[in-house]
Amino acid sequence: MKRIHKRIVIAGALFLAALFLLVGRLVQIQLISTESFSKHNINLIDESVRQRTHSFMINEGRGLLLDRKGQMISAELKPAIILFPFIKEQKGAIDKVAAILDKQPENIKSALKRHEEPFVIADDQDQLTQETMEEINNLQLPGVYAQYISRTKHSPFAGALLGVTGQAPEIIKKKYPDKLEKGTITINTKIGKTGLQQAFDPFLISEGETKLIYHVDRSGSPLFGLDVKYLSPSNPFYPVSVKTTIDKNLQEIMEKSVKASHIKRGGAVLIDIETNELLGMVSVPYTSGLIKNQMLSRHAPGSVFKLVTAASAIEHQDLASGRTFDCNLGIDGKEAKHPLGRLDFSESFAQSCNRTFGLLANEMVIENPKRIDEYAEKLGLSGRSGWRGQVYHYQDFAQFPEEEAGNIWGASYDKKVPLAISQTAIGQKDVQVTPLSVARMVAAIARGGTVKEVKAATEIEYKNGTTFLSFPDHKTEDKIEPYTAKKLQMLMREVVTSPKGTGRALNELPYAVAGKSGTAEKGGSEASNKWFAGYFPAGQPKYSLVIVDLDYKGGANGVLSAYSEIVKQIYKYDKKNK
Repeated sequence: MKRIHKRIVIAGALFLAALFLLVGRLVQIQLISTESFSKHNINLIDESVRQRTHSFMINEGRGLLLDRKGQMISAELKPAIILFPFIKEQKGAIDKVAAILDKQPENIKSALKRHEEPFVIADDQDQLTQETMEEINNLQLPGVYAQYISRTKHSPFAGALLGVTGQAPEIIKKKYPDKLEKGTITINTKIGKTGLQQAFDPFLISEGETKLIYHVDRSGSPLFGLDVKYLSPSNPFYPVSVKTTIDKNLQEIMEKSVKASHIKRGGAVLIDIETNELLGMVSVPYTSGLIKNQMLSRHAPGSVFKLVTAASAIEHQDLASGRTFDCNLGIDGKEAKHPLGRLDFSESFAQSCNRTFGLLANEMVIENPKRIDEYAEKLGLSGRSGWRGQVYHYQDFAQFPEEEAGNIWGASYDKKVPLAISQTAIGQKDVQVTPLSVARMVAAIARGGTVKEVKAATEIEYKNGTTFLSFPDHKTEDKIEPYTAKKLQMLMREVVTSPKGTGRALNELPYAVAGKSGTAEKGGSEASNKWFAGYFPAGQPKYSLVIVDLDYKGGANGVLSAYSEIVKQIYKYDKKNK
């Protein structure tokens, strides 16, 4: 009997303990941790409301990226007819909507059965005229709305440059704790993950969605009648727009030309020489994921780097003047793979003789070990090229946060090794620069020697069109002498006009081109980096264009074909828009 009584006591105690645990858990859920439940900090009140709320987002509230003419390039605005599921309870409503949209009522009924939340029944921009949308709204049917809806674009157009958005709760918590605390954003708010979306995220991040909402009961029926509310942020200044420097038409020309050239890995950069603003940027391959922008990544430039060596030789007692060089030899003094005979300095540049620039570099480094470094900096290849500075309360704001810094040397000991010096002089060994910085260098030479930061945006505008902030030009000390720039311009023109010049395929274009080719070998790989960096029109420089194929394996030169096509199409575009 005692044993049975003991078991009853133990069972009762366990039951009471379980009951207390259950009550404690309920107290925690209902009273203590309602706003930060579990390790994920779930707001149970918000989740409860969310489960009883059906909504349709009209605009996610994220700021816009505009091209230089003010056209949207990061989002698209399109007309749509939105239906709420409870429309099926209204007699005759479906027939009226179907008649206006020229649809069968049965098709709309079928769509309603498949959706438990609001959805778009029509978004054909050709079909949905302004008159059609007004006709729908004039019906004044609860649950039927004609609205222009905005959606972020994840399209190939300037994809690598503009970047992508997505959810990143951990970054949200770390980067925007104040906004989270105020409730203007949630941990699920989309942020910029790459490109300009990432760079300008502090300004573009949503201050609240614009949406249509209604509340439902357990069965999904409207909780407060057929009352759909329109909710939008109350701040009249947001969302803002970032006015970029991108020319939508030129960007499209570049993308089509690079695609037609069959460059599989590489891309193109186009800069306005007068303003040093980025007009277009293409990086391939591109997917909507987080793949690197090759135009902001550093690569071996090959003979394009001879512009640096040439500038130094010209500026210091004109080392190359009156001399000829045995271009049957390579930089190692052995027979060259492609013997070119005996050439003077200009011919060596046009035909890209490695021997000439290897010898000159060694002479200069003996005199001053920092000579190549100094001219790489003067021409904008060291460090980063994109606009950086204080913006608002951001001390080091970068318009190209993904941009990698250029590199010239590996070990400092290399400056004492003749072969290493020669390899560096022709853009091999440890030389690594970005296509953006090469385009910047070319622009500096074309404008007379002064280096400027590259801008991708000029200003940020409030919702009402007034300027929130702008990005002023920064003065720079980096420059070469005007005489040196003029001499380099002449050398670059000969690359195209000389019968044996490496850019002679570009000599018959409607815009005269000046530039420098480059081929950089990659150790242990059959592929090489194939470059052409130049500007046009040669007489009145307007555009700096750099194209690179990072996976060139011989055969047809896709870089020159793409360069040629872009120049032709820009000429037509300029002529049409004079």
